[in-house]
Amino acid sequence: MKKITSILAAVMLVTFLAACGGNASPEGKTPEGGAAPAESKVTVNFGLMPYYDYAPWALAKNQGFFEEEGIEFKSTMFAVEGNVAPALVNGSIDIGGFGDTPSVTLAAQFEDLRMVSFNNIFKGFAIMSRADSDFKTYEEFLEELGDPKEAAIETGKQLQGKSVVTTSGATFYMVLEQALSNAGLSIEDMNVIDMEPDMGVSAFISGTGDFYLGGLPQRAKLEEEGFETLIAGEEIGAGAVSLAGLAATKSFVDNNEETIRKIQNVWFKTMDYMTSNPNEAYQFIADWSNEQTGGSGTAEEAKQFIEQNVIFATTPEEMQSLFYADDSEVNWKKRYDQLIEYHVEDGVIREGSVDPNNLVIAETLFKQFNP
Repeated sequence: MKKITSILAAVMLVTFLAACGGNASPEGKTPEGGAAPAESKVTVNFGLMPYYDYAPWALAKNQGFFEEEGIEFKSTMFAVEGNVAPALVNGSIDIGGFGDTPSVTLAAQFEDLRMVSFNNIFKGFAIMSRADSDFKTYEEFLEELGDPKEAAIETGKQLQGKSVVTTSGATFYMVLEQALSNAGLSIEDMNVIDMEPDMGVSAFISGTGDFYLGGLPQRAKLEEEGFETLIAGEEIGAGAVSLAGLAATKSFVDNNEETIRKIQNVWFKTMDYMTSNPNEAYQFIADWSNEQTGGSGTAEEAKQFIEQNVIFATTPEEMQSLFYADDSEVNWKKRYDQLIEYHVEDGVIREGSVDPNNLVIAETLFKQFNP
């Protein structure tokens, strides 16, 4: 009788911990190649954003990779990181998609915020314009001037005194500010219409604003509608790329390192699946993106956009060489030093208010998981 009572108590404890949003230490081992027993699962409330660079997490759920790792995945959709951060801190989600720029700008406000992984490089930002406008694109200036730097300057000059629809609390501001800075301008030289990405793109299509700046699905939708790319990512400069990954709170990390390790395993399983089954993977991603944004993109278009604008770390070796190798151009330390310096000069954060070694624990966790 005592033995039965102990087993019942253990089951009740596991059920209680799983119901606490994944704040329990993961239990048990996952059977090789199969789903974990129900009693060993831990619930993780996951914050997602409707962008291609975060789509693999939805694909992982669809393929059962979270279940194989003993994780019950529950997701909530957010428009931008500025909405993810308070949800992390108030405990309504445990872990969520996040980019490097908002992690810096929000760090002082949310001191418990931690970047726990970097999974991809996003270079698909673009300032969009109307095809029937008098604005000249970067490509047109480049053909005319023959100099990429001068083309970026002349393209940026066209932003002065105009209005742009974009979203605050996200990476978009840094992209816009760099495009303006190329031309000797600042954000004060434009009228910023602050709207969440999907609402903003609908407003832009309806005639609001001269330009639009949002994520890759919104860019794809505008291109489908016949809008033009004024200037894009790497044409703007180094500030127009972003390291994207996952964020959590320090308290969640302290109690759930094993769960974070399993989430890393989920990522690499998903990358393997995308490599081995590209047609099925990109069809799912296209359908998922269309569902989130109201678009009508095809699997081939999703594949093309991702291959052109997103670099996924598909293996631990690639993750190491991209984000943690000292000689990498996108080494996280170099990137964060650049971001902090930029935002201090811009007056967005106070000097000394953000310690990157405190904010970013991704490398420490990565080396712990991949000795």
